Amino acid sequence: MSETIILKKSPKIEFQFLGEGFQLLDEQTEKNSGFYAYDEVESIELNKMWFPRLAKWMRALTWLFNNGVPFFPDAESYKKANVIIHVDKAKLGVWLTDSYMTDKAKILKDLLEQKRNTSIDLV
Repeated sequence: MSETIILKKSPKIEFQFLGEGFQLLDEQTEKNSGFYAYDEVESIELNKMWFPRLAKWMRALTWLFNNGVPFFPDAESYKKANVIIHVDKAKLGVWLTDSYMTDKAKILKDLLEQKRNTSIDLV
């Protein structure tokens, strides 16, 4: 039985979990697409988006205190949330553009770690 997690519908970013590995379909970053075995997965990082929220508040505060001139950089130019999967000699990075994708990425990370650990235990 295979499980599927769709992070984004357009452009489509989909992870399909199969018996020995997972199939990644990434229409946003084509080079990420392919089949990857669970025992090739070295680590999974989930970097949450915290700074853009803070930046919005800081811009508003500096705007108020500086008579309409914001001195704090805008949120768009700073770190966004992403999930990075280190596989053998590759690094698969997927940008998470909204909270729905971030919630799904948490599930993805947990499931990948579970499958990877199960794969390592079998070897």
